[in-house]
Amino acid sequence: MPDPSVYPNAPLFEAIFEIRFPGEPAVECHRDEFFALVREEFPMVWVPHLEVSQFPALSPYHFRTADEKSSLMIAINRFAYSTRAYSGFASFKREAMKYMTAFVKKFGLQKLNRTGLRYVNVIPFNREQGLLPIEHYFQFRVEIPPAKPSQVSNLSLAYSVPRKDGSLTIRIECVASPDQRPAFLLDFDYAQVRELTVDQLENYIDESHQETKLFFETIVTNEYRDYMKGDVVE
Repeated sequence: MPDPSVYPNAPLFEAIFEIRFPGEPAVECHRDEFFALVREEFPMVWVPHLEVSQFPALSPYHFRTADEKSSLMIAINRFAYSTRAYSGFASFKREAMKYMTAFVKKFGLQKLNRTGLRYVNVIPFNREQGLLPIEHYFQFRVEIPPAKPSQVSNLSLAYSVPRKDGSLTIRIECVASPDQRPAFLLDFDYAQVRELTVDQLENYIDESHQETKLFFETIVTNEYRDYMKGDVVE
């Protein structure tokens, strides 16, 4: 993903790194002990609101920072670090690995069955005669009979692509930005799903970053890249 020092107008809304593992009852039974390790940085606790059909053990707790910009998600079979205060991959990786390492050490985890690096981008835009200005932002071609991609008024697209040792899942659709402007949601998640080991976590996050960065740089247009750099006025 683009470094904010290079792309000061980057559209990143949230970054998440998640691991999944075979269900470990110790996580459910000693969640409070892990909270004690991170309470100073993540003092707020958000407990799940359960529906009738949901299983309490599978529902995650969220420990959040006081400003609610970063959080740790913990459940019996998964753990994640997320932040809306992304200042570049190096610092994101450092924080993610800090809490991932503490978590796997606390509960003695050895094997994983999934890692996922996800970036959620929100890109505000102005409609042009009621239509979506897709060609100003994205470099992709989709046949949408009877219209061309540049002649559509709404969009909701999701697909997955096999990549190296994992897969990249992409979602692009129209949403409202936090300030209620029309916006494109560009949400993509690079997942590695196979037999994984905790001692390779740093390699997994690095590989995932390489894949997601390549995708982002490939899908955005030069026109939008110039905007992210601050070279043009919106």
